[in-house]
Amino acid sequence: MYTQLQLREIFHIEFLRQLAVELPPNAWVLKGGVNLRLFFHSLRYSEDMDIDVGMLPVVSVQKRVMRILSSPAFKATLRTYGITGLTPPDMAAAKQTAVTQRFKVHLLTADGGDYFTKVEFSRRGFSGEAAAESVPAAVLRPYAMAPLIVRHYPAGQAAAQKMTAVLSRSTPQARDVFDLYLLSTQVKPPEAPAALPGEGPGPVKEVILGTGFELFRDSVAEYLAPEAAGIYASPEAWDEVKLKAAAFVEELYAARG
Repeated sequence: MYTQLQLREIFHIEFLRQLAVELPPNAWVLKGGVNLRLFFHSLRYSEDMDIDVGMLPVVSVQKRVMRILSSPAFKATLRTYGITGLTPPDMAAAKQTAVTQRFKVHLLTADGGDYFTKVEFSRRGFSGEAAAESVPAAVLRPYAMAPLIVRHYPAGQAAAQKMTAVLSRSTPQARDVFDLYLLSTQVKPPEAPAALPGEGPGPVKEVILGTGFELFRDSVAEYLAPEAAGIYASPEAWDEVKLKAAAFVEELYAARG
């Protein structure tokens, strides 16, 4: 029996498996929280999945995604994990622009579960070189899944994307702070990406250090793996997370020179 967090992850992984067949290999790159979860030991599950896409027109991506979601083979695979049905996106209402395409899906289970997830494709340009790597066995083994190679952003690029997100959001998001904390052990400062947002670390650190524990508790804690939930359940632990994330940002800018 899988938790709702695991069911979303199962859907994301199997969707990526089908996407690798449907889209040209150089046309898309996995980013965001699912990238961190699959490749960088993230303790945080993601409700949604974000992908950069290029080369293909909006109608083409829409057609391919809907083909995946309606595929009998795809649905049969999901049923083996307890996902008995999918409620497909309402394409009359779905955002489908030249910049952003969103596909909102509900995962249905035999016991009445109805779990929302979203796959979003962005056309804002690829941010750096992608790596084509196998999803680690430690991620796939609990689900007894076959190996899978996914194009995704390396850790340094993921950190730069997170810092850009910190500066661009109208409202701070605790998940950005937590993700930078997690990435702090994945990126060596000499490997920092050349392109970092802004002129220096000050504005990013200000947002990080000003993000309160209540925001983390209400928006991130429920998405943590069970073994991590208790560790980060106090304001003191959150303060440590923020300090580590802020120090990491400082190191990246210092390495850039």
